[in-house]
Amino acid sequence: MSYHIYTTRGIVLAERPIREADRIYTILTCDLGLIRAMAIGVRKEASKLRGNIEPFSLTSVSLVRGREYWRLTSAEYIQNIPSLPSVARPLSLLSQLVQGEAPHPELFGAIEETILSSDHEDKMFEVGLVSKILLHLGYLKASDMDLNKESLIKAINNGIQASHL
Repeated sequence: MSYHIYTTRGIVLAERPIREADRIYTILTCDLGLIRAMAIGVRKEASKLRGNIEPFSLTSVSLVRGREYWRLTSAEYIQNIPSLPSVARPLSLLSQLVQGEAPHPELFGAIEETILSSDHEDKMFEVGLVSKILLHLGYLKASDMDLNKESLIKAINNGIQASHL
């Protein structure tokens, strides 16, 4: 039986252990959208994936479609993403807002660019990242991005309320 291997960049949002040596990862990918991928034996010392796929990292992943989950066949670490609260909270919100495996290349690109090129200690970083997430998912209008800080936060809150989270 032949399998198609998909290779794409992804941001690892979360992980959870299952069984003795496996993990399930939540990954926002450029080409496939938000996926759940199983890594078999990744918790073993000799695993080739160990260290290449960690939460809050930008990684190139190769995947095969499985019945219940995608299966990680290989991963190549690209760059670490700081696990500061100003980054972790928006990425957690992202994993709650995005449902299904629909590709969102514009969303992925906006998040990747913001995370890799911005000052994470800036007071407006979290507001800017959340606003870009909500904009690309349709909960904010493009004109909202030009608002002052207080008005933008009010628009963000309205967008989150509209999402029924």
